[in-house]
Amino acid sequence: MKLKPKHWVTLIILSLIWGSSFILIKRGLEYFTPIQVGALRITFAGLFLLPISLKHIKKLPKKTFHWLFLTALVGSFIPMFLFPIAEVHLDSSIAGILNALMSIFVIVLGVLFFKYKTHLGEVTGVILSFIGVILLLQSPESTGLVSDEWFYHLLLVIASLMYAYSGLLTQKYMGNIPPIVWTAFIELVLLIPALIVLTSSGFFQTIGEHPEALKGLGFVFLLALFGSALANIYYYKLIHETNASFASSVSLLMPLVAFCWGLLDDEVLGFLQILGGILIVAGLYFGRKEIKLPVLKKKPI
Repeated sequence: MKLKPKHWVTLIILSLIWGSSFILIKRGLEYFTPIQVGALRITFAGLFLLPISLKHIKKLPKKTFHWLFLTALVGSFIPMFLFPIAEVHLDSSIAGILNALMSIFVIVLGVLFFKYKTHLGEVTGVILSFIGVILLLQSPESTGLVSDEWFYHLLLVIASLMYAYSGLLTQKYMGNIPPIVWTAFIELVLLIPALIVLTSSGFFQTIGEHPEALKGLGFVFLLALFGSALANIYYYKLIHETNASFASSVSLLMPLVAFCWGLLDDEVLGFLQILGGILIVAGLYFGRKEIKLPVLKKKPI
């Protein structure tokens, strides 16, 4: 695989967009419930890409539909709700740091289910990142006891796992389908379920009663346009031109962006949490390095 400058540029842009999505989720939660934020994000993204999906509806081979449906479910639908639910109880910077596990999960799932060959560097990365996750479970005032909010950390870990699996499915089954068409059909599949969830969640009642609901709509609109529709197109394009492992490296820079937004928003991180974030990023770094053990030469007798 030969990486080109445009691949690195795409990676950096995706990191900036997705790293900023956590603060947009936090802002949306000031006006809507987690279920409403997730359903609204999916609905907006589906409506953005609806003309494209309808125009290219004949380009999608029927044999790939069930894989596309699975990708849509685990890569978009479920995580869109897990992140807002978790961010009601956790800082957006923590959500961004935990999402960095996606890159490690690509390696683990690739080995287990996609015949991916691993090396010592990747194993080292998995171990470091796992320790980092344990440290992130501590509250800022923690002296060693696990935070009561461990369940919401677990939701973010599950979402990152789903993102990784979705990326591997895309690499294997997208084939020659253009990334923009693949993305558009994913959002089309989810549009009707999202509308059903949105309607049944009391969203329109919230719109009518909340005096600043339109402001909240603006935050979720930006989240859907950039964080879902456009970002997914370029993410799948990056997978198509490189591979799922490199594309998942977007999670290397995302925590830094999310961390900066968190500091600007007066969020507080404890020492153990900062150390945990550093270990996760270190794990991602070593996961990309092929470490070779030195060969000891026998001295002649």
